[in-house]
Amino acid sequence: MRRIFLLSLAIIVFGAFGTPAALAQDQPQQPQQPQPQKPLDQATPPIPAIRSPLASAAGNDDEDEVPQQLVPDTRALAGVQPLTVGGPAVVHRYWEPHLAFTSTVDSNPPTAGQQNGGWTNWSSVTGGVDIRQVSGSSDFTLNYIGGGSFSNQGGLGSSIVQEFGAVERIAFRRETLTLIDQMNYLPEAAFGYSGFGTGLGLPGIGIQPGFGPSQSILTPEGQSITNVFAAELDTPLTPRSSISMVGSYDLLHYFDNGLLNSNGFAFQAGYNYLVSRKDTLAVFYRYNGFRYGNFNQSIDSHSAQVSYGHRVTGRLAFQVAGGPQISISQTPITGSAGAPVGPGGTGSYTRVSWTLTTGLSYQLRRVSVGLGYNHGISDGSGVFAGSISDTFSGSASRQLSRTFFGSLNTGYSRNSGEVLVAKASANQVFDSVFVGGSLAHPWGRSMSLGLSYQMQYQTSSAPFCLGTACQTSYLRNLISFNLGWHKQPIPF
Repeated sequence: MRRIFLLSLAIIVFGAFGTPAALAQDQPQQPQQPQPQKPLDQATPPIPAIRSPLASAAGNDDEDEVPQQLVPDTRALAGVQPLTVGGPAVVHRYWEPHLAFTSTVDSNPPTAGQQNGGWTNWSSVTGGVDIRQVSGSSDFTLNYIGGGSFSNQGGLGSSIVQEFGAVERIAFRRETLTLIDQMNYLPEAAFGYSGFGTGLGLPGIGIQPGFGPSQSILTPEGQSITNVFAAELDTPLTPRSSISMVGSYDLLHYFDNGLLNSNGFAFQAGYNYLVSRKDTLAVFYRYNGFRYGNFNQSIDSHSAQVSYGHRVTGRLAFQVAGGPQISISQTPITGSAGAPVGPGGTGSYTRVSWTLTTGLSYQLRRVSVGLGYNHGISDGSGVFAGSISDTFSGSASRQLSRTFFGSLNTGYSRNSGEVLVAKASANQVFDSVFVGGSLAHPWGRSMSLGLSYQMQYQTSSAPFCLGTACQTSYLRNLISFNLGWHKQPIPF
């Protein structure tokens, strides 16, 4: 009956907005899900929790309060989700609604070929709900955010944003099964998307690079949908070792422009070994396949990687994985193997390179820092039929005073077309960057005020159409004011 209630509530929320739900990202200020304690994933015993900066900003920074106990992170190093610093135990069943209004001024909206006449103003309204249920051997989380933006300037019109994510972790007698689905419906590329300035994202849900579609190139405005479904099975072998099996399927589809639609699938098998209570080693093999709905090409990628992870509950989570990568591109898909590949040609091309993924989460009493880097073959972000991609992201947040909370974020990506011809210099290269910051101030126990800024900048080795004209560079500034409301978790 509980599961029927949860699904019914999700359907009601979806129906209220009437468009596809969307992808969600990690939201560190939410509690992490308590995991069944497997021998492999034993971490340091729970320690007193660090006071949440958001809780302090809300007026709850009591020096005499009793600290919460933290639940250690138990995710497998060779799994589909990134490592975390752990989190406090939560109410086993609750739901939490939230609403927000945002007003934004935009110096250069990404409306290709239109002169927007300077700064443009647009407004956004969002609403959503978080649901959590922990019962028996199941741990289930569902999150939804949806809304719309509207403007009567610059020919922007209106747009819709929806984000949906769900994760369920089921512990059997020995094995643990994790099921994840994330979807987003956005009017712009996800890379650097400031959207409503409301911190859209899922609590405790995230997927490693290599298991979902990429949107790391700034592209013209137009609705697109991305979705990734992943399943992970972890089986312990000894008190210190286990194996992890992961399978995923994803898609990227554009509705309003001529960018490339793609779908991908991945398989990963790995071995985890617990060196100490804080350190883990893993080795794994990963296969990625990319296919394109409006371009006759396929890419198959194989990589063997070695990974290291270090976890200190409540303080630090670090992981790095890398190794050789072999990609096989074929054009068209039915072409003969071994023939030269080029514009209008057929055959296959094999490229040997390397892949690297690393991530760091660090937290103090009032400060938290997150860093990430990824290098390897991606689907091409709708611009290339496969690209060699480098992506970096960073964020930092701090409680500035009892009632003010500040954060900074940045990202950089470099994409070049997957080599299909002998001369790599013929491929276009995109360099994209965003830098931003925000300041939040609570207004009572349920309301908050926010001010944010973001700069987006992109250059290319050849002209591209984005913003006011087709050019080799693009600069955009966004300033947003946000008014948010959230209800404290309501047990059910």
